[in-house]
Amino acid sequence: MRLLDVNKIQYEMVNYKIDKDNFDAAQIALDNNIPQHLLFKTLICISIDKEIVVAVLPANEQLSIKKLEKIAGIKQINLLPTEELMNRIGYIRGGCSPIAMKKKFPVYIHSSTPVNTIVWINAGKKGILLKMLLDDIILITDGQLADILR
Repeated sequence: MRLLDVNKIQYEMVNYKIDKDNFDAAQIALDNNIPQHLLFKTLICISIDKEIVVAVLPANEQLSIKKLEKIAGIKQINLLPTEELMNRIGYIRGGCSPIAMKKKFPVYIHSSTPVNTIVWINAGKKGILLKMLLDDIILITDGQLADILR
């Protein structure tokens, strides 16, 4: 949130109910009366060459690894193992955000939502979301819009 403040990007911090055993974004949206297509989840992927790639997509959708590989120009991508999240990007499972990671990684945001739409995205900690414009997420992450859905 400090990064957003420094860059004068408007957002609203929203606390949400969490279930310590369930990190499913679609269920979090349902439990907290947020439209599933407007709550965006962040998936951290890694290539066989150990390159990190970040995928951001609506909670009710699934990532197409093949589409992400093609768009990123990387031959083979898998989801980053949970136990490597903190060390590689600085976040834990259920608290990943494309904003303010340890390093600047390529971010691919699914293109189905108009950029001037208000969406919810993880704030980097379980139980806290950021409600903000999608185009501000694109701006702060240098994100690229792309069709990355199955």
